[in-house]
Amino acid sequence: MPPTSQRSTPSITSSSRRRAPADTLALSSSQPPTLAKRLLFPHLPPDSPIPPLITSSHVPPTLNDELYDFIALALRAFVNPWWTKLTRYDKDFLPHITHVLTHVVRKLEERLQAVDLSSLVFREVPLILNQHFVDYRQVAAKRGSAYAAGGAASTAALFHSQQQHIGITSEGRLDEVYVRTAIDAVLKACLPEEDWVPETERHIIREVIVMVICKSVAPRVTQGWFIQKLVLDALGRDDIVATLVSNISKPVSSPAPENPQFKAPSIHTLIVLFLSTIRTVSSVGLTVVNAYKQAVHIVQLVNSSPYGRRALSELSARPASPTVPAEPAPPYLSSVYRASNLSQTSSSSSSSTQTSVPQPAAKVSPSSHEDYAFPSLLLATTLFSSSSRFTSSALVQLLSMIVSFFSPFLDRFLPYVLYTHVLAPYQLINVVAHVKRALFPNGYPAQAPPDPTPEEQLVIRSMLMSRLNSKIHPVVASLLLGPPTVRLKTIDELLDPLSNAACNTHLFVLFLDAVLLTLFPEMGVGGAEHLSDSQDKV
Repeated sequence: MPPTSQRSTPSITSSSRRRAPADTLALSSSQPPTLAKRLLFPHLPPDSPIPPLITSSHVPPTLNDELYDFIALALRAFVNPWWTKLTRYDKDFLPHITHVLTHVVRKLEERLQAVDLSSLVFREVPLILNQHFVDYRQVAAKRGSAYAAGGAASTAALFHSQQQHIGITSEGRLDEVYVRTAIDAVLKACLPEEDWVPETERHIIREVIVMVICKSVAPRVTQGWFIQKLVLDALGRDDIVATLVSNISKPVSSPAPENPQFKAPSIHTLIVLFLSTIRTVSSVGLTVVNAYKQAVHIVQLVNSSPYGRRALSELSARPASPTVPAEPAPPYLSSVYRASNLSQTSSSSSSSTQTSVPQPAAKVSPSSHEDYAFPSLLLATTLFSSSSRFTSSALVQLLSMIVSFFSPFLDRFLPYVLYTHVLAPYQLINVVAHVKRALFPNGYPAQAPPDPTPEEQLVIRSMLMSRLNSKIHPVVASLLLGPPTVRLKTIDELLDPLSNAACNTHLFVLFLDAVLLTLFPEMGVGGAEHLSDSQDKV
């Protein structure tokens, strides 16, 4: 028996040695853990999935992965460098911050689901942009005159006096104390009591968000050349090359004879002409029928959507002459509506939309007097200076009548497009991925590239002007931009209000205020007192 056992042992050892390479291959073929799992969830087993960050059932898992990857990159860039200097053995700090951020993201998700973003996108954003252009052009008219401190005041100083804001310094820079106070109010509304009371973790999370906004995002997106480059990239490549290629590929036509002789058309030519006419008429008829069917299908989709049914029921139950209470605008956006060109009804409806929400989590339903298309039309009128030309002014009046006629349908159609196409999950995934690659191109914060020289900025602007001039159809350009002799001047006046970084900082802060007031309407009630108290605490 002993010899038998001794002979059996080598067989077991050899079999285990033969299986070892297969096990090693299986381990090597398994995917390595992601950065989010290594930093944010180090205690999870390798095969267990990461808990979802967004709890909505219609959100794809890819969005959760992108958000977790963005959080991991931000924490590794702004927290890990100084935390590892304090201790290298504590692996629970970053997971705890992730746990706190999870509460914030899920609370923001609840508020996004409870709030209607149509008023923000179709009313407040166009009105803020419109007021920015109006104020900048007024400042440009005063520049160099006696109204500008004898011509010594700069554009940034004049614009700051025109749109005074507590979140912007007199030099036109973003005030970190203001952003810090606003983020502190957001954390107070989103965090539970056990996570809000400890000041250390709350301050760390707040500083991470403040650094991303004040150090990475705001200084870049407020540059005029950066905005122009974004628009230039969005328009795609120039059509000059395509035009040259099409001209080269066209066959060379033979010159017409000098003295052509008239020939009577033959029967074959008349038959071909008759059949071609029938074909053209039938094609036009089929196009009209398909367009009608498509319009009916879109109307049915809009009316069958939850937003369309709710708006339609409210529209049918609306009294004949609704009364809109005139409420004061919130203090954050008071400068936006100071010199608004809207009518009294539109102004009161915009202010009531911002301040008439009784509870943060209440569903804000669209009012029947919103007129979502009118602020965009007003913005287009301001952008192209349509009131200075008779043809464009008449076109605006015609479009205003059309928009007024289709206003009940547009109030349902525009939110439907917003929620089904613009804010679709795949669009959000692309936005998060592009922001992540822009802020962390190599896994770490991107080094600020040198700003283009003034000559390069002029080249970018001239390229954008020529691109816009070539993209717009000649008939439409003659209506919007005027005759060919003044088109480039109109485009230059269109780009000029977005060329000053200090003035664009005002626009950035007003957008930030509008988003915060939409998601956290309680911040608009006693906003000045809340800001002063919070700043004293900071």
